[in-house]
Amino acid sequence: MAGKVNKAAALLIDAKGKAKAGGAKLYSLAKDPDSQAKAKKLFEDGKRMYRAATSPEAKAAYRQAAEIIKKARKK
Repeated sequence: MAGKVNKAAALLIDAKGKAKAGGAKLYSLAKDPDSQAKAKKLFEDGKRMYRAATSPEAKAAYRQAAEIIKKARKK
C-alpha cells in the first residue's frame, strides 16, 4: 500500500512540474508580439469567413444547392 501512495505522490509532483512548465511556456507565447499579431490576423480572417458564410448571398446559394441535390436524389 505504501508503494502505491509513493507512486501516486510522485506522479502528482511530476504533473505539477509539467503544468507549471506548460503554463510558463503558454504565458511567454501569449506575451510574444509576433504571436499576438498572428492571433489577431487569424481572428480577423475568421470574422471575414463567418460574415461571408452567413451573408444573404451565401444562404441563397446554399438553398439553390440544396434544391439541386434534392432533385438529383429524386431521379
